[in-house]
Amino acid sequence: MTTATVPRPPLRSRQFRRVVAAEFTSSVGTQMTTLALPWFVLMTSGSPARMGLVFLIQILPVPLLSMPAGLVVARWGARRVTIVGDLCSAVLTAAVPTLYLADMLPFWALSVIVALVGCVASAYLSAQRMLLTETIGSDEGVVTAGNALFETATSTARLVGPAVAGFLIAQFGALDVLWIDAASFAVSAVLLAGLPRHPRAPEAPSANNMAEGVRYLFRDPVLRTMSLAALGYGTLMPVVLLALPVMARSRYHADPHVAGWLLAAWGGGTALGTVVVARLARRIPPVRLAAAGGVGAAVVLWLLPWNQPVTTLALTVAASCMFLPGVTAPAVALMMLRPPEHLRPHVVPVFGAAVFVASPIAYGVAGLLFEQLTVGTVLAGVAAGASLCALLLLNLARRPDRP
Repeated sequence: MTTATVPRPPLRSRQFRRVVAAEFTSSVGTQMTTLALPWFVLMTSGSPARMGLVFLIQILPVPLLSMPAGLVVARWGARRVTIVGDLCSAVLTAAVPTLYLADMLPFWALSVIVALVGCVASAYLSAQRMLLTETIGSDEGVVTAGNALFETATSTARLVGPAVAGFLIAQFGALDVLWIDAASFAVSAVLLAGLPRHPRAPEAPSANNMAEGVRYLFRDPVLRTMSLAALGYGTLMPVVLLALPVMARSRYHADPHVAGWLLAAWGGGTALGTVVVARLARRIPPVRLAAAGGVGAAVVLWLLPWNQPVTTLALTVAASCMFLPGVTAPAVALMMLRPPEHLRPHVVPVFGAAVFVASPIAYGVAGLLFEQLTVGTVLAGVAAGASLCALLLLNLARRPDRP
């Protein structure tokens, strides 16, 4: 008589707790820099154009280098890449205030530093996800729950980081905030250094594996459908985020408090959704969980175009964001588990790069749409697009999942 082994919840794993603690620590520092660095550039150069250029230079390497970064993760391993990435990020971030205080930071040097930070991030982001499976195993429910808890740490950092940065910049200046971000990467590296080494496959990574990983992503019907749906929501939701201050201006007498409440509802709904998904992930298969999250988000998004009191609008925004982790956490978990182990470092970066590229494009297009159309018309288009994504996921959930 045999007894089936019941997978442990992710938080029972000490190694997983270290990974989440490292992610939260470094993310808080990164979110602080998201405010401090543009403020520093704007105050020292007086040029909004240079501030925008710095953002662009930092973002571009992530999608451009995502596939070569998969080779680095496959060759070195997720643990080593994340630790080296933390240490490089700490040094590069600390270089900005160090060189500025030494009067050795022209704009071209700052641009080079920011570009190097983006290059490090191209491998670091996918290695973080691979590290999750090394710490909590390969059970689909546990990995989905782990990804949801990982997103909880990231979402919480997005709430805490900018608020703390605003206070610290007012009290001490932007340079001191950059020092704190550098220290947060160093602490993250120390936390991850305590993880055990994970044996890698003996096969050497190659460009053939990279191409095969891309083909696997498009050939596998589950991964292909989940990628399309996740990419769809990743394109549509930035439009909703940009619509929040537009609605505050056009519908609620340009009240900045309303914009703040709506943004807080966005962050709070996302954080709550990640906690709920972590509880449900071990009971509901990933494909069905994604279908439920997609349908819920689509239904709620149809409520956004209508004029309504601020309270109900904030609840609607929070509810729509609460359903989205039900799509993203299962999608990432399946990207990490369905491919053969030697192809996983090449599948995850391609998926991440696609979503990463979609967001800035969506922001640019949304700005043009809001100049030409009413906010209600644009949000109705978002709801229609979300409904199509939900139909894709529902159709996938109805089909038998062939390995």
